Amino acid sequence: MITYTQIQYILALVEHKNFQRAAAACFVTQPTLSMQIKKAEDEIGTLLFDRDYSPLQLTPFGEKALPHFRTVEDSFKELEAAVQKNKGIYKAELKMGIIPTIADYLVPELYGKWQEELGDVQLEIIELKSEQIIDHLENRKIDIGIMAGPYKDSFLAEKVLFNEEILVYAPSLFGDSVNLSQLLELKPWLLSEGNCLRTQMMNFCNLKEDAQKDWSYEGGNLSLLLRMVDQHGGYTLLPSCYQRFLSLPNRSVKKFVGHTAARQIIALHHKKSSKIQVVNTLIQDIQQANKGIRGSAEKIELLPWK
Repeated sequence: MITYTQIQYILALVEHKNFQRAAAACFVTQPTLSMQIKKAEDEIGTLLFDRDYSPLQLTPFGEKALPHFRTVEDSFKELEAAVQKNKGIYKAELKMGIIPTIADYLVPELYGKWQEELGDVQLEIIELKSEQIIDHLENRKIDIGIMAGPYKDSFLAEKVLFNEEILVYAPSLFGDSVNLSQLLELKPWLLSEGNCLRTQMMNFCNLKEDAQKDWSYEGGNLSLLLRMVDQHGGYTLLPSCYQRFLSLPNRSVKKFVGHTAARQIIALHHKKSSKIQVVNTLIQDIQQANKGIRGSAEKIELLPWK
């Protein structure tokens, strides 16, 4: 039977896809890690990794076995937490990944509440893009991810937090609502690639990758894009919570005519975790603080994040 140490080496190799980097992460020499991986494969009776690929890849059996290795790792972590609780020395450490266009308003709003409710928990909040959140969850680098959804995965639990209306920031347009056709003559200001709000804007507004003509700016800072619109004209899409967060004037922010475009904000976490109680507290706090869109669900168009 393979050992827990060997499972840790296997999971490190899955994450780093390179024997040298995996060995460094495990604080052992590369020959030691390679030998233990080989012993585990001999015990199982088949290869877990295909060495012919660079970066390293799991074999078909390795893919099937990976969830079982994850389950064993989770069980050992639960056991370790139980032992520490019994000794009275347990202090939970929880890492949250969150995309920047949600972090901007959500973290300042709830940070104080979390400090009060979770004083015995060491909470680390990291800004990540959506693809990074999924990768970090799969490799157990974070415990919970907050991003735009939906996202379905058989190994991750998805909780809908709230629906957030997508508005248009365009001070140059008159009225409190706009048609998509009105935006055709305006310059679109986009977030940089990898931001899901950029993808949602390009899809919903029927933009092409060459939409940026002549001079342009693309970045990860939505507040800066709003200032570019103020000073240089054009428009950008704006999650509705930003209007409250930045105290933007109503005349600058427009709704779409005829229907409501929205993004669905979700939490992703491991289905089995020794930290599930803390994870659920974070989720409930976010749900209570953000009531989402009011009105008929039939009128909401949820924009996919990619």
